[in-house]
Amino acid sequence: MIKNANIIIFIGLLVLVVFVSGCTTNNNSTNQSNKEILLQIISSSSWTGNLTYNGTNYNIEGSRNKVYHLGTNPGHVTISVKKNDDIGNLTVRLLQGTNILQTQSIYSHQEVLNLNYNF
Repeated sequence: MIKNANIIIFIGLLVLVVFVSGCTTNNNSTNQSNKEILLQIISSSSWTGNLTYNGTNYNIEGSRNKVYHLGTNPGHVTISVKKNDDIGNLTVRLLQGTNILQTQSIYSHQEVLNLNYNF
């Protein structure tokens, strides 16, 4: 009788562990898809370009680093950026939370950086 009770307790604990593990995994995947999309421009000099997301086009410009918050589902994202001089390099990163989805760099003001991503 005690042996049967121990088996039932063991099976109950096993089912509980599997259930809790499954819930944790599902929550993590849901949380990842709800993270904000960020466009990060890293530069030591000035730059200009265009950013399109959620069907709207924006003229963008800056000197040095800048971050654009695109929301959790920006649709099709297109970035086109050009450096205004040959000082340093220019890097563009598209992130979902802290995960880098795509990154590109250019080194000359004669180059144009183009980045496309579908969500």
